[in-house]
Amino acid sequence: MGLNPDAMKLQLFTLLFLLYTMQAAAYNYGEHKAIGDRAFARFIAGLQAGNQALPAYMDFEKVAEYDYVLTGFAAGNTAITYGVLNALSGDHESNPLLLEEQIRNSKSVIHKIIALHNQYLELGYTAAPDGKLAKLDIRYALFAASNLSHFYEYNKTMAQQLRHFDTALIRLCQSPGLVAGIFKKLDRTNAINMYVTLHGVAMDLAEQGGSLARQGRSAEARTRLFYALLFNAFADHFLEDAFAAGHLVVNRSVLASFTNNKALHDFYCEHGCTVTNSKGEVWHAYGDGQFNVSHHAWQQKQSLDEIRYNPYTPEAERVIEAVYRSLIDIRNAFDMAYVNPGYIPFVCSIPADPRRQPQFLLDHIPALALVPVPYHAGTTNPALHPGGGADTAGIRKATLPLQHRNFVRSRVANSLVLSTIGPMEDRYYRGLDFRVNAGNFSRRFAYNSKGGKKGMLDYWHGYTVSYSWVQYDAEEVQQGKTDARYVKLGIRSNYDYWVSDRKFVGLYSYAEAGLQFSDRKARFIFTPSAGIQFASLFNLNYYNMPIWLRLPLQYLLPLKLRLGALLSPGYSPRYFSAVDLDILF
Repeated sequence: MGLNPDAMKLQLFTLLFLLYTMQAAAYNYGEHKAIGDRAFARFIAGLQAGNQALPAYMDFEKVAEYDYVLTGFAAGNTAITYGVLNALSGDHESNPLLLEEQIRNSKSVIHKIIALHNQYLELGYTAAPDGKLAKLDIRYALFAASNLSHFYEYNKTMAQQLRHFDTALIRLCQSPGLVAGIFKKLDRTNAINMYVTLHGVAMDLAEQGGSLARQGRSAEARTRLFYALLFNAFADHFLEDAFAAGHLVVNRSVLASFTNNKALHDFYCEHGCTVTNSKGEVWHAYGDGQFNVSHHAWQQKQSLDEIRYNPYTPEAERVIEAVYRSLIDIRNAFDMAYVNPGYIPFVCSIPADPRRQPQFLLDHIPALALVPVPYHAGTTNPALHPGGGADTAGIRKATLPLQHRNFVRSRVANSLVLSTIGPMEDRYYRGLDFRVNAGNFSRRFAYNSKGGKKGMLDYWHGYTVSYSWVQYDAEEVQQGKTDARYVKLGIRSNYDYWVSDRKFVGLYSYAEAGLQFSDRKARFIFTPSAGIQFASLFNLNYYNMPIWLRLPLQYLLPLKLRLGALLSPGYSPRYFSAVDLDILF
């Protein structure tokens, strides 16, 4: 019985997806859900404590202390909360109206995805495994690989993140037939622009709801408010993404999705990075799988009496507070339109001049005061502290491009390497080597007690696969040269000793085994090799160079030089040297 070709294609795509693009979300499903549900519970508590008209036009039911089911989404036995909408948005569906359609169909794949996630949440995980999700819905893979809007644009100011903002989309997004096309456009922007645009849609719908409620048109008001919450839940997913360390540091391109996006994302989500916001708060941000983790905060305390364990860490509280503020905007929009017939809609108050729009949005959307300021070399732009917060050296440092980011990228990224091979002895031996390095299965990157790198030894272990073409004078041939092809795979390793906070000596090695093909024969080969990278001592760090400069310098200096041996049973060892040129990483 043969294999189904379509099934084989699906399995191959899933494998490639798992290798290159998985875990590119900011927070896991359960983390998004927890943030949204906690913020919504605070929002409802505030409504019930006040005297607002808004609750009369909302459909919700309290099922637990911090869980409110949105009964307007009733479909089967699946409980849809604000947090569930947060978690599904962007990661499992491409726009709010498609998400609603999927939710209202109790047999849809969305309900299966929710059920799968819930199984793992009950076991203590933060989400279902990526592989199982991809098999359940292959679009999950496509969203992860192609959707750039979950990330900041690296080395762009906050104002530059908003250069894509288009006021017209706020009203156009309320025409169902245009929604899919608009989201394709938004998907090519960034997390800040995505949040601001969709939050603007939600505020406009809430204002319409308030105005309709004032006129006694209750059914229409309820509909507008329903969609205001739906669009805002979608927007808040990207607001939550903006707090994840891994979403502040990547190059946003489809090519980078297959080289360094996932690797950089995973590294900084795990290790974190120091960030600041426009309020002047400085903290160490993490990412998926790290929400509400204390990260040994007790080590910073002076006495046992100071140790406290609250339900949420300060970092987690900041994200929840941002989503809460986002929901408060919806309440305020509804209430202002409800009580004031002359209320000017938010969309009409946005300046027509695109140059003035970023600062206006930063000043008038309170949640943006809490999100990290993007890393950028120029920190004197007015968007850094729109509220007039203190501008200290520590705050400015927290906005500069990360000092070791490009170094980390060179160690964790999937990379393409070209090597020129030459002999280490009198016997002729020359060729080319094409290599792909992928993944890290073990690594260590640590700082000293002063927060620097001097005196630290880091290591990075991953996989490598190579194809080589060589020409040599074979022992069994009396005259002339023999062509051979090598196909090998193995383990790559890097060891970096830091002689200062900025300079290091790097050693790297390949331990590979495979087959040599020559003269219509194949034989087993083992090729251990080791190299040195010392150019950092002279401030010649190839990973900071553009490709047009990096390639010739790596060849001429050389920046990476490697020595090795070709070993094969029954044959004399051959010793070779290689100059390695990192083409892509």
